[in-house]
Formats: sequence, C-alpha cells, structure tokens
Amino acid sequence: MQLTRIAKLAIYPRFQKLEGARYTHMRHLQFTQHWTQQLYFNRGVKSFSTAGMGQLANQAQHKAQGILKAHFESVKETENKSNVPQIRQVGCPAKIEKSENSSFDYWLSVENTFEKCKKIHVPVKGHKRLTQWLRRGYKLNPTAELHKDKNGKFYAIVFVQKEVEKAQPQEKCLGVDVGVTHSVSRSDGYLGSGCKKLLTRTRDRNAERRRQGHLKKSAKTFMKQRLDIEANRAVRVAQAGGWNLAFEDPKLLANLKPRGRIAMWAKSYFANRASVLAEELGVFVVKVFPPKTSQTCAKCLHCDPLSRVKSVFKCTACEIRTHADINASRVIALKGSENVLKILTYRSGSVLKRPRRARRAA
Repeated sequence: MQLTRIAKLAIYPRFQKLEGARYTHMRHLQFTQHWTQQLYFNRGVKSFSTAGMGQLANQAQHKAQGILKAHFESVKETENKSNVPQIRQVGCPAKIEKSENSSFDYWLSVENTFEKCKKIHVPVKGHKRLTQWLRRGYKLNPTAELHKDKNGKFYAIVFVQKEVEKAQPQEKCLGVDVGVTHSVSRSDGYLGSGCKKLLTRTRDRNAERRRQGHLKKSAKTFMKQRLDIEANRAVRVAQAGGWNLAFEDPKLLANLKPRGRIAMWAKSYFANRASVLAEELGVFVVKVFPPKTSQTCAKCLHCDPLSRVKSVFKCTACEIRTHADINASRVIALKGSENVLKILTYRSGSVLKRPRRARRAA
C-alpha cells in the first residue's frame, strides 16, 4: 500500500519570474473553466482536441475531467440539481527537483506561456516536517502544483510517497476516549493532561487581544499540539503492545447533539490525526458507535445515566467504582473488539449469508 503525504512549501521568485508564474496560473484557471463548461454541456464527448493550444491546455482538460467526475458522483449521491461548477481555485501543474548548486533546497518548474519550449524555474525552500518525512523513507514525487491563496500569495504543494504494509486486525484493542477534563483517557489506565487551563488561558489572551484591537486566535489552535502528542503516544503504545486502536467514529460524532462544542471537535481531530499515524506505523484502526459509551459499565455492560456523576462512575447494577473517562475508554475497547471479531469471522468465511428478501405479493 502506498502512503502519500502533502507538504506546503514557500517560494522565493524574482519579480519577472513571479509575473510569468502568475500569468501561467491564470491561464490554467481559464483553461480549466473553459473545458469544464465544454465537457458539461457535451456529455457524450469524452475529450476535445488541444492541438496547437499547448501542454497547459491539455493538463487543464485532464483537471476538468476529474472535477466533473467528482461533481457528477456527488450529484448522484445527493440527488440535487446540477449546474456548471465554477472553478475558483485550482492548482497549476509543475515539476520539482532537488537543487545542487544553490542556497535553496528545490527548484519548481512551471510552463512559460510567454516563450515556448522554455520553463520558469522558481526557487523553493523546504521545512522541518518535509525533512523528517524524507528521513523516514518517503520519496519526493517530481509532480507538484503551484497554488495561490486568498491573499494572492503563491506557494508550492509537493507530494511524498512511501510503500507500507497494510495493517492487519489483532484480537485486543486499545480504547481511547477524548475530552476536556482529560485530553485523552486510555483503556490501559492512562489519563492525559487536562485542557481546561489551556482554554481559560486562551480566553484571557483573546480578551486582551480584543482590547488592544487585534484579531483573536481560536482555542483550537492551542489544543492541536496537545492532541497531536497524545495521538502519537496512543499509536506508539498500540504498536508496542500489538493492539488495535479503537476510538469513536468522527463521522457519527458530527451528527450528535449538542453540535459545535469543542469537545466534539477534539474527538474528531484526534480520530483523524491518529488514523494518519496508525496507517504509517501499521496499526489497525477500529471506529465504534459513539452513543452511550460514558453511561455503560465496562464490567457488566449495564447502561444507566445515573451511574456517572461528574468524573466518578459507579455502576447501579454491579456497584463497581472507577474513573468515568477510563470506564468509557474500556467500553470503547470492548466495542472495538466486537467489531474486529466480526471482521475476522467474515474473512474466515464462516459468517452466515444474509437472508434473501421475501418476494412481494402480487
């Protein structure tokens, strides 16, 4: 299985090169919009001839084909009315190569629309994260893209790839529950540091920034570092113990009430971050059904909302007393083990076939 990571790099062009790259990016955007309209209204035609228009027009047509393919699939899924997609932002194709006799790390080559058979070479600098990926065995893909943000600043998008083995499910699971009182609670008894002080400090800083007339910073910005550290720890522990990593499904969390709470965002962010790290380290990920995990006893599986009082969980059936977040993580681990058992049973071929639907009466 091939893993792909994306890195955003800063470019340092001179004025003349920047003007050429800007014009090429604009022409590629216009070509993409043109071919999107042509292919949308002529659905029986797979492609149009780009003879004499240059390589940029050909690349834009391939981009438009991909955009329309995704557009029609989404329309088929949602059953909404369709119209011609308006292309606001699109990456201009480019090539990247390592620099040898320069103070810059890489050179980005873009099509030159002013002079044929020539390229615009823009200097690019790498960063720490890209260097770490290359040290881990990732290889830099020569294909890159030139993008422009909402402020009109250009940057490069590069891709690094690595071949890894696909993760296989194990018998046991390491359950992880994410919250605010404790950033992470694991089924092995680990409790992460809390985020309440961090949120309070962020609120005070934002109040001071507003008083001085500056823009405020989101509280999520400061929580990402803590969640990244905890996600890395959880994946490392699961890899060392030979366990699966189980947590609540982020797609289902988005539909639960109340929406908009920072705790829900933290659960989804941790799940997405842990999935990326687990894929790289070969740890199998299990996503469980989130409702009532904090109200269920991990020992007798009795569900009662009265069992949990703040951070203490005391089961009303078996009267076991434990930390509420640890109990929730153990329930997640049990649900994850059940899901893995279904997967292993299905792969072994011993699962029963689904009964056929009864025929409708005439």
